[in-house]
Amino acid sequence: MDVITWFVPPGVLGDVRKTTRHIGIAKSLLAISLVTSLSLFGYLAVRGNPVPAEYALFAAAICMPILGALLIRATGDITLGLVTTNIGGILIVAAWAFMTGGVRSVAIPLFLANISLLSTFGNAAILLVTGAVLMVALVFLYLATSLVWLPASFIPDADTPGLMLTSMLGSVGLVVLAGVVVARERAAAKAYLRAAQHAAEQSSRAKSVFLTSMSHELRTPLNAILGFAELLQLDRARPLDGEQLKKTGHIADAGQYLLGLVTQVLEMSRIEAGELQVNSEPMRAEQVIAPCLPMIELEAQKKGLVLVDECGARAGWVVWADPVLVKQVLLNLLSNAVKFNRNGGTITISCQPAGTDYLRIGVADTGTGVASGKKDELFEPFARLGAEAGTIQGAGLGLAIAKRLTERMRGRIGYESTPGRGSTFWLELPLAEVHASG
Repeated sequence: MDVITWFVPPGVLGDVRKTTRHIGIAKSLLAISLVTSLSLFGYLAVRGNPVPAEYALFAAAICMPILGALLIRATGDITLGLVTTNIGGILIVAAWAFMTGGVRSVAIPLFLANISLLSTFGNAAILLVTGAVLMVALVFLYLATSLVWLPASFIPDADTPGLMLTSMLGSVGLVVLAGVVVARERAAAKAYLRAAQHAAEQSSRAKSVFLTSMSHELRTPLNAILGFAELLQLDRARPLDGEQLKKTGHIADAGQYLLGLVTQVLEMSRIEAGELQVNSEPMRAEQVIAPCLPMIELEAQKKGLVLVDECGARAGWVVWADPVLVKQVLLNLLSNAVKFNRNGGTITISCQPAGTDYLRIGVADTGTGVASGKKDELFEPFARLGAEAGTIQGAGLGLAIAKRLTERMRGRIGYESTPGRGSTFWLELPLAEVHASG
């Protein structure tokens, strides 16, 4: 381990991104100490015979960045270390200026270096805090100069021009060297992030290809199983008895359920791989709603649910959508309204304007609603609400697919829910007139 890496907190060494960030900060702080040390030689060449106070101030200025680096290593908190270092640096320069002429001091240019270094770290909070401290220090020095609170300067007037030049050169050196270090480390961090992004994209593509391949491979034997189960049930030459029909029915139900899951996984992989084709066109809302209601009616009747269509005249509004995809999304919302509803409840379909650009198609149920702790994960893949009770089956891909399909059609999807009273999931589609004019 080299000297720079030693200043990295041990707890972040396994994280390349954080390690790179800490190495950049450590290099910058140590560069400040190095430039300040070099400035000391230039200062001595001009000053000749400094007083002990000048040596003490230089020693504090050299040690402060090192102490900041040690604080970051000990706590792992970059903000704390940088704020401490910069406020310490401001106080050292302010003390130097107070003892050597106030706002006319040769130390004033060092304030510029201090504040310029902050901007290279890209942390607004640090910049605001230390900037405020610096302004207070400058106001104090102005008042001390104006009201003659200053002690006699230990720097002779004859040495002031040379020391001012040394101070300004040192400030420029601090800013340039620290800036170069930070720029190089940021370039390294960006290169790492680009490589990580490329690897993630390759992994995602490989996953999508694998899922697509496996889904196709699974669908073939599943279709064979379902086909043979149906043949057994319909075999009139050797009919099955009641118990056998029941068992083959279980085989068919399980196969259909598994086939549905495989289909969802395949569709999700196609969406993530960017292979989904969207063919949007103008269509009336009723062209979506009317075909979906009969498809869900049988399942609703099994639970004694009542379907209520409240769209009215708004069902004739023309929206811009893909007919196949929007039906898939609406069927998913209706299916969930049946699945999560209470027996004897209602499902209400409504159409409402959403601003001036969208039509909202809502599906309201009278179920248990969505628990407040689950709301953030509702549209995430494999989030199975109700699975903890063991009553809900599924892979948790339905709403995730619905969200992605809706967004591909430039629509919006969301919901409102009251635990214990039900939920309203809605799909917002752009109006065709607005789309055409836009």
